[in-house]
Order: sequence, then structure tokens, then C-alpha cells
Amino acid sequence: MKNVFFMALCALLLIACGEQPGYVITGTVDDAGLDGKTVCLYEYNVKDGDALTHAIIENGTFTMRGDQPAPVLSVIRFDEDVIEPGYTGTGENAPYTATFVLENGKLKIDLSENSTVTGTPENDAWASLRKEMKQLRAPMEQIMQDMDSENKETADAAEKKYDAIENEVAQAVTKYIETNPDKLTSAKLLYDFRYNLDEDTRRNAIGRAGDTFKSVAGIDKMIDHLAVLEKVAVGRKFTDFEMKTPRGEAIRLSDNVGKGKVTLIDFWASWCPPCRKDTPHLVELYAQYKDKGFEIVGVSLDRTADAWIKGIAELNITWPQMSDLAYWQSKGAALYGVNSIPHTVLVDKDGLIVAKNLRGEALDAKLEEALK
Repeated sequence: MKNVFFMALCALLLIACGEQPGYVITGTVDDAGLDGKTVCLYEYNVKDGDALTHAIIENGTFTMRGDQPAPVLSVIRFDEDVIEPGYTGTGENAPYTATFVLENGKLKIDLSENSTVTGTPENDAWASLRKEMKQLRAPMEQIMQDMDSENKETADAAEKKYDAIENEVAQAVTKYIETNPDKLTSAKLLYDFRYNLDEDTRRNAIGRAGDTFKSVAGIDKMIDHLAVLEKVAVGRKFTDFEMKTPRGEAIRLSDNVGKGKVTLIDFWASWCPPCRKDTPHLVELYAQYKDKGFEIVGVSLDRTADAWIKGIAELNITWPQMSDLAYWQSKGAALYGVNSIPHTVLVDKDGLIVAKNLRGEALDAKLEEALK
């Protein structure tokens, strides 16, 4: 009886020893023209990094094996000269490319024009979100065509649909980040959608994050950026700085802000299409409220004085302007954490920031409230 027990124990130990920890990737490729080509696995966002592993496509399939003690964001792709011309998309949207979490377990990768990776809880959730986002954005091609329509009603309606869809996408992303607070994919989403998610969402996500989350490329820059935004948060006093007028005269923000008027600080540039589109509305607001305690100060991210002055004239801008003509290196923009334009900061009569990044009807409502 003891011998039987001993032999059974040995058998179990042999089985256990034979089960090596690690990952096994079973892949398929739906293009027969890629047979014989090599697909490579890289760590995500590591420029000029060596491949972690690679495999040759045989009869539309491939297998990769290895050991990944800690999960890491990875990308699987062919060399750029392998994919036939005519396929659309670049970067992560390129065909036969997939970004996923490489971790020990059994992973399944289907490489196609819309690649997917499944097999572990995080990759399954990531694939599900990407599918949802794709479905939400399905009407976008037609909407973007309508946005270019010469018919103003058609173009305006299309723009509202575009904004509504992007808002739904942002909500789906926010929900995913909140549900998966310390996942690599959540960190990647937070960085990718940093311009679409509000400041509170970004700050809450960083506040809940651990070291794994913070190790993802770009998150360190987001943390630094949020620290800048904290200094110019709603409720804080505006931050002053000095630049020059179109005539080359020195001017400080405080020459117009905090002087008993509600003031809109408008970060813009003559080369920025959304800025030019918004400016006519600002012209209307200025005409309506400039004699009722309202001021605007434009902070331009232009690169040359000629382009800046030409833009002012073309757009009928009559409010004070200032710039250091430093483009994205604008010192004023840096102090306010501006990384996209148009960007607005609404300051009350006492110099306290009451709102940021308002446009259109939202700006109208807040301005009317602030002027009471």
C-alpha cells in the first residue's frame, strides 16, 4: 500500500514538474499572403527595442511561448514593409497589429484588419471595451462627411452627433478605468484619452493607482501635468505672467484680469481651425457684454507676428492680445497646463478662476451667471 502511495506521489510530482509556468500564444492570421512571414512581439512603447520573441506564419497560424513573471503591455506586429499597400490605419489602428497585456497564461491572438487578443481576464475585458468603442464609432465615417457639408444645418447636426458619440466613448473609457483601477490597459486608456477625460476623472484615476499603473509610459507626465493644473484649478486665484502685444509692448495678464471685470482668458492660435471656428461666437459675446463688465484676453500660441496679426484682423478680434510667439512652448500656456487649444479660463471680478474649457452654450450660461 505504501509503494502504491509513493508511486502516485511521484507521478504527481512529475506532472507538476512538467507544467512549466509561462505563456502560450496561439495565433491565427486571415491573410494567406502572410504565410512564411515573421510576426514579432515587442514591449509596448519601447522605441527601437528588440523583439521579445517572434514566430513564422505557417498555414495561417503561429505559436509563441515564453515566461512573463509580471504583466507588461506589448504589441504584436509585422515589419512595416510586410503588410500589403491598401490597408488602412496607422499605429495601433494598423491592420495585423494588436496591443495587449502579455502575461502568463493561454492567449489567443487573431490578426486581421481588426485584430483581437483574448484568454486572460484583463485581455478579455480590453477586447470587450474595444469592441464597444468600435460599435459606438461605426457611424463616424458618414458623420465626418456630413461635417464637411456646405449645408450649415447638416454640418452643425453632424458635429453634434460627433460630439455625442465621443462623449459616449469617453464614458465607456471612464467606466473601464474606474472598474479596473490598477490595470495596465486602464493606464494606457487614461493616457490615450487624456484630452477627452475631464480633470477630475484623470485626478481620481491617478489617486487610486498603484506602481503598476504608474509604470505605463506617459503616466509620469500626466502626474506632472495634473500638478500644474492644481495651481490653476477652479477656485484658485489666476496665475499672472508677462508677454507682448502685437505692437511689441510688454503686457501682463494682470493688466486686464482681476480688475473688477469677469474675464475670459482665451488660449488660441491663428493656425488652429477649432479656434477660428469658435472666435465668431466670442466676437458676439464681446459685443454683447463688453460694456456690462466682461473682458477677454487672448493668449496666442502663434509662431510669427505676421500670422498672429493677420489672424486678429481676419477674425475681427478687438480684445487685448498677448503672446511670446513660442508655439507649444508658450510660457503662459505652460503655467495653465494647456496642451490643446482652444482652451478657455473664466475668471471672476476678484481674479478667482470659476470655470475652464467652456465653449458655446455652456460658456454663455456660465458667463451670464458670473455677470449677475
